[in-house]
Amino acid sequence: MVSSRAHRGALDGHGTTIAALGGITVVVEAAERSGSLITAGMALDLGRSVGAVPGPVNSWMSTGTNQLLVDGAVPIRDAQDVLDHLLGAGSPNVRELGPELDPSLRAILEHVEAGHATCDAVALASDGPAQLAATALTRLELLGYLASDHTGRYSRTPLVAPIDGGA
Repeated sequence: MVSSRAHRGALDGHGTTIAALGGITVVVEAAERSGSLITAGMALDLGRSVGAVPGPVNSWMSTGTNQLLVDGAVPIRDAQDVLDHLLGAGSPNVRELGPELDPSLRAILEHVEAGHATCDAVALASDGPAQLAATALTRLELLGYLASDHTGRYSRTPLVAPIDGGA
C-alpha cells in the first residue's frame, strides 16, 4: 500500500492541468491566498482567460475573487456568461425566462437587485407598508425570481424577467 502525506505543493501539477484544459478558468470562491488563485495565475501564464464570480465584500472567502475582478478577470454571474465569453455573442441562451411580472412586482424585484435584501429594507425603499413588501417578496420567491436564506435575506436568482410583454 502506497501512502503519502499531504503537503504544500502536492497539487501544483493538478492546477496546471486544470488551467491548461479549459478555454477559461473560473474561480468561484477564493481567499486572499488560495490554491484557486494559484491556478488562475497558471491559466494567465498559459494565455488562458480567467473569470471570477463576485462575492460579498465583507466575506474573507471572496477577497481573492473580488481582487481578480479588479485586476481584469471576466465577471461570471452564471453559465451564460461563460458561454458568451467562449463562444461570443449569439451563443445559445441558457438563462431561463420567467413568467410575466406586473409593474409592482418588477419594482420590488429592482429593490432587491439594488441591495435591499430584507423585507424591512424593501418596505423602506419602496415607501410602502412592510405587509405589502412581504407579500410581494413571497410572490417573487414562489415565481422563482428570489431565494431567501435562514436569516430572512432575499437574493436574486438567475431567472430572467420578460421585457415588456414577454419579448
